[in-house]
Amino acid sequence: MLKKIFSCAAFVCLLCACSETPKEREVTVSNVDISGFISSYVKVVDGTYKFANNGTDGTISVKFELVAKPDVKYYCTGSLELNAIGENGEIFDTGSLKFESFDTSKMQSLLKGNIGDTKTISFERKYITDEPICKSIFTNAVSFEVIDHMCEPMDDSVSESSSTKSEVSESNTSGSEDWDKALDDYEAYVDSYIKLLKKAQAGDMSAMTEYPTCLEKAEAFGKKFDNAKGSMSTKQIKRYTDITMKITTAAMP
Repeated sequence: MLKKIFSCAAFVCLLCACSETPKEREVTVSNVDISGFISSYVKVVDGTYKFANNGTDGTISVKFELVAKPDVKYYCTGSLELNAIGENGEIFDTGSLKFESFDTSKMQSLLKGNIGDTKTISFERKYITDEPICKSIFTNAVSFEVIDHMCEPMDDSVSESSSTKSEVSESNTSGSEDWDKALDDYEAYVDSYIKLLKKAQAGDMSAMTEYPTCLEKAEAFGKKFDNAKGSMSTKQIKRYTDITMKITTAAMP
């Protein structure tokens, strides 16, 4: 059993080295920059927040306060993005896998509440590894910014031309297909990673020679995530979660 644990740990340290990335990073923030629709209505409550790393995923929970009630119609279907910021103002760009929250229900509840109400929303970033950007966040971050891709104002037009409806429909269809393809590549990457992990757990170091192929799959799904239009549907978010759970389960002893 100890040998199995050691083999797995050696592989993870060599390929991902999650243990080399600090487990926590506290940041004390004030006047956090928020961009997007919600910036006019909510703020991040000043205080100390903690980036946490469980060896697989990174998380941070942020408290938002309602400072003004929306005076326009809006809808929330996408995600909130959080980027860590360094001492010199540099933004740590984590690529296609970002600290994100898809908790639209909490944000909608806050926006419909009373001024002064607060809600704590959790952000998660999959696969915290020893890549420089991950280490930088957990060693050098001093603040963060929030980007709203979740909520948008509704079009107040009473009438809408059929051509516009068609364009929206085509755009939604295109976006849905983009995300399906991105998720296909994501699942291919996860399946490859699990195979490598199982080989490493069995002490088969030939997994090292297959690692470049696994990285190519990661790059492929990363590009498609970056280029996908619109937001994932509820069904696609569930698929994303299910795929992610595969690798979480595989990593368990």
